Amino acid sequence: MTLSERNIIEHIRKIAGRPSVQGLIRGIGDDCSVFGGPGPWLVSTDMLVDGVHFNRDWHPPRLLGRKSLAVNLSDIAAMGGIPRYILLSVSLPPGLSSEWLFQWLGGVAEILSEYDCALIGGDTVTGSELNISVTVLGEQHPAGSLYRSGAGAGDTVYVSGVLGSSAAGLAILKHMEHNAEQGLKDTWQTLVDAHLDPVPQIQTGQILCASGWVTSMQDISDGLATDLSHICKESAVSALILAEKLPNHPVLDDVCEALNIRKLDCILRGGEDYQLVFTVRKGGEKTVEDLLQGQGKTAYPIGTIEKGRGLFLEKSPGIRQEITFQGYEHLA
Repeated sequence: MTLSERNIIEHIRKIAGRPSVQGLIRGIGDDCSVFGGPGPWLVSTDMLVDGVHFNRDWHPPRLLGRKSLAVNLSDIAAMGGIPRYILLSVSLPPGLSSEWLFQWLGGVAEILSEYDCALIGGDTVTGSELNISVTVLGEQHPAGSLYRSGAGAGDTVYVSGVLGSSAAGLAILKHMEHNAEQGLKDTWQTLVDAHLDPVPQIQTGQILCASGWVTSMQDISDGLATDLSHICKESAVSALILAEKLPNHPVLDDVCEALNIRKLDCILRGGEDYQLVFTVRKGGEKTVEDLLQGQGKTAYPIGTIEKGRGLFLEKSPGIRQEITFQGYEHLA
């Protein structure tokens, strides 16, 4: 079934529904959407390209619809903000089936509902490949916004969850593409899910923002080695992280051994975990940990902020290895 642009837009309008998101005056249906609110506003844009950021051969369309928005929502989480509005633009290649598109939009609708966001516009065009561009607008938390630039010497570095799962999940999918007859181990499914259907840490970001103890924050999209380096650069400090403190899923060792991949590479350089890396002012560690625990969340201390420049990893006492900006590179 071939759909016209008008048909596609009408279907998108149906899945958007009549959202009652606070501040929305007019959604899809005019040349522009209209919204208002007290502000300030947070805005982030990401683009996903078939064959670069995802592979349709193994990424189910519904889960890709969810991930298309999740990666942007994660940016709002990194600022401690409240996501409100979504703009969605797609370049659709010839031959893309209407069934695939409807399943993808179903995933979009799911995540819009889960995070109480309104789809307020976008664009559709025909192109040689599938490209997905998402812009998210969010409200600043009443306590303000968390930036990359506030870390100071003596702060403790934390991450909000296990690392390396998405990178290992991607490695599993690539392996299965060429070894489908082996079947997917049940114990590996969690890592595959982490890659296909990441969870933006919206609530965690808001808890951390409200705590008053967090000095800087960033989401982990390009790998800890790069994303913590951004904090170091913007804050004009250095950081030391301890290899033994880096949290990971228990099955990661099994996957790395079976697929002959390096565990530390998954954790430090793999990317797409969409956890948060943040720094806590000295003396506030227990307060922050208790606040998160009270909401069923976890924080893992992995190192400290120091004077100087760069990011360093300590694998054994006194032996440091510089890993500044050694994560995923989009233009490599």
